[in-house]
Amino acid sequence: MRFAILGAGAMGSVFGGHLALAGHEVTLIDVRRDHIDAVARDGLLMRKPDGSSERIRLGATCDPARDLSAVDAVIVLTKSFATRDAARSIAHAITPLTWVATLQNGLGNDRALAEVLGAERVIPGTTTVGAEQHAPGETTMNPATAARTSITHLGPPRGAGEVPEGVRQLARTLSDAGLPTEALDSADIVIWTKLALAGPMGPVSALLRRTVIDVAEDEHGIALIEEMFEETVNVAHALGIALDREATWKHCLQTFQGAGPHITSMAADVLNRRRTEIDAFCGEIAALGERAGVPTPVNRTIWHAIRMIEASFDRGL
Repeated sequence: MRFAILGAGAMGSVFGGHLALAGHEVTLIDVRRDHIDAVARDGLLMRKPDGSSERIRLGATCDPARDLSAVDAVIVLTKSFATRDAARSIAHAITPLTWVATLQNGLGNDRALAEVLGAERVIPGTTTVGAEQHAPGETTMNPATAARTSITHLGPPRGAGEVPEGVRQLARTLSDAGLPTEALDSADIVIWTKLALAGPMGPVSALLRRTVIDVAEDEHGIALIEEMFEETVNVAHALGIALDREATWKHCLQTFQGAGPHITSMAADVLNRRRTEIDAFCGEIAALGERAGVPTPVNRTIWHAIRMIEASFDRGL
């Protein structure tokens, strides 16, 4: 298959690397020229936690309008605030048979993609694949991803009566490439399960500048995570989304342990003084909670705190 990875940071590079190793034609697309240039010149160096690595040759571009032709599938991993612009940059490569799977963080990404590319081909999804990028052209998988115990979920396009066979085939293709993937019947369950997982851990780890396992193994850290989780589930239930509280919390704890000393993308953004996706995490939970009459004081507080941190970047703080 011909794949485009739209948003080729650490996680996008891991997806692209696995697919390329499995024999698929892959193009990484990102705005970070240093990373793209390094991959185009030397290939992608994909490392495992044990120090072993593979160098993989695959396409890489900052200019998809020039370098990208028609593709069979797109994996979207851009920041949520860049979704529409990123979608417009690849619209010319989308055919009536192309699937576009969003594995991004936060809420609303599938709808933003649908506005540009058409709802019938946009697949809402989530993933627990984790990775870090320490240098241009290099990415290091977290332990769960290297062990192939991470999980990616794909839901049906909004409005579809059932999961199309093409979505199931995409799930099989990712699984065969070493990225275990399941196709689920509900897009909303897929999205809100990821939000209940990443929505608390990303912001808290960013606020504290700590790894996932640092937060998860601290009694105060995990207590804060659980309070944010409970608010998220309460909002989901108020919106009619039947999120299983006990099973989802168990999934969260297992994922935190499997991630190990992983730096979340939001923590990396704060450490590198970059804009975060906090509006699509705690900000969205607070806004939806207010409309639904569900209190979300912890999410709202964390949202304000991260926005204050972002505002300090321009002041050199």
